[in-house]
Order: sequence, then structure tokens, then C-alpha cells
Amino acid sequence: MSRARPQDLGLRTLRLPVGAWASLLHRITGVLLIAVVGLAVGLLRTSLQGPGGFQQVANAVRGPWGHVIGPLAILVAAEHLYSGMRHLAHDVGWGFGREHARLTAGAVMILAVVTALAAVSAWP
Repeated sequence: MSRARPQDLGLRTLRLPVGAWASLLHRITGVLLIAVVGLAVGLLRTSLQGPGGFQQVANAVRGPWGHVIGPLAILVAAEHLYSGMRHLAHDVGWGFGREHARLTAGAVMILAVVTALAAVSAWP
């Protein structure tokens, strides 16, 4: 009695649907938000130490790293927020169809990028 051996799926060749990518991004951005919140708390703590600390934070936010990290943090937060709203819609039974899932996953990613671009245009 010979049993067929399991085949290698070749994870690099698998094509994940856009809904799976949205779910993966939701998990990844959740982990990244921990770092973002830690950074925000550190900046808040420094800014509350007095006028010198506030000026130090203001200079950091206006500096080159602030122009990179700030909008990326907003992108992470926006993607996680919109994807979380998508997951909540799934919890109440909306958007389970293949076309709805594809549409909402794409909308989440587009909204997150638009939010980040709006943040870049408003960044000091």
C-alpha cells in the first residue's frame, strides 16, 4: 500500500489573494504599532520635560528622520485602522463574497496610502 508523498507547495510561487495580503498587513501593522506607540510615548515624555525637551522633539519631527518616520507611522496606523474596520465588517457578516473581499481589501490599501499622502502634505 503506497501512499502519495506530500508535495512541496513552493511558498514563493503561491499567489495569495488580495484579502490574504490585507490580513497579513493587518497583523504586521499591529506589531509595528507597538513600536510606533513606544516612540510616541517617548517623544511625549521628552516634550513634557520643559521648553528644551519640547524644542528637541520639535527639531526631531521637522528633521529628515521625522519626515520619514512620521508619515510611515501614519501609514501603519491608517492601514491597521481601516483593515480593522474591514475585519469588524466581516464579524457582522458583511463582505464575505469573493468580489466584496477583493474590493474591500483593495479599498483598505488605497485608503491607507491616501491617508499617508495627506499626512505628508500636511507635515511641517
